[in-house]
Amino acid sequence: MKKFLFIALFAFIIAPAHSHDDNESRIEFWKKYYNPKVEVTSNKVPSVEISLIKNKPFYQIKTTIKNFNFTPEKNMKNNLPTEGYGKLYINGEYVSRIYSEYHFVKILPVGVNEIKVILSTNLDHDVANKGEVISDTLTYQFPEYTFSEARNKSYNQMIQCEFSESGQTLLKKLKAKGMLITESSAHLKCRHDARNDILGPFIENMTRLQRHYHKVTLDALTKRIEVWKSFEAEKISLENARLENQKIEDEIDNLMRQKLEQLESAQK
Repeated sequence: MKKFLFIALFAFIIAPAHSHDDNESRIEFWKKYYNPKVEVTSNKVPSVEISLIKNKPFYQIKTTIKNFNFTPEKNMKNNLPTEGYGKLYINGEYVSRIYSEYHFVKILPVGVNEIKVILSTNLDHDVANKGEVISDTLTYQFPEYTFSEARNKSYNQMIQCEFSESGQTLLKKLKAKGMLITESSAHLKCRHDARNDILGPFIENMTRLQRHYHKVTLDALTKRIEVWKSFEAEKISLENARLENQKIEDEIDNLMRQKLEQLESAQK
């Protein structure tokens, strides 16, 4: 036991003397250990090309390969540089394996995203040609517009809720009943989605007051949608629906006034 402790202590003492000299070689060793490569030996060099297809609200990554085959049935069975799978990375983080031409992606982080696919063998070795890993990379900004542009886009979308062809058709039906277009769950849902879907990804870009207004407005729209759904299902009268709707709208002013007073008080 004493001999073991002496050896361990000796190793601990002398390690720093050599750590600086061989630090780079040790880093290189572990890179190769965790990311082993297999060199292409054929004249037909594998290649990969990726593209992003928007299938709102989701995305698909299209992976086009040449001189290479996706072989899920051969996982862990061979180490050939001509077959295996693609390794998908988003912003440097491993996401999943790719075994087909199209790969579904549900969510992309807000901001500029780097999407990368590396060809890998069935034994999880990166396929390389002359020492260079065979891969393809693209960048994509989500959303495709800035916060300022998003506010304009959201406003324009809300305008379309009324002035689009479907909006005008709805308006005529409601006018015939002596009602306003804002007295419709479908119209309010359109306005809710225009705010939530377009401005939602920019929560972090908003000031505290903007963020509060965004949340209060969405909550109010959700409540108003339920009120008019109840009216449309003949569960409440038009008079009661209008009273409930007015209460909700008045509450927005009260909540915003309270928040403004809170922020002003904090600055004193």
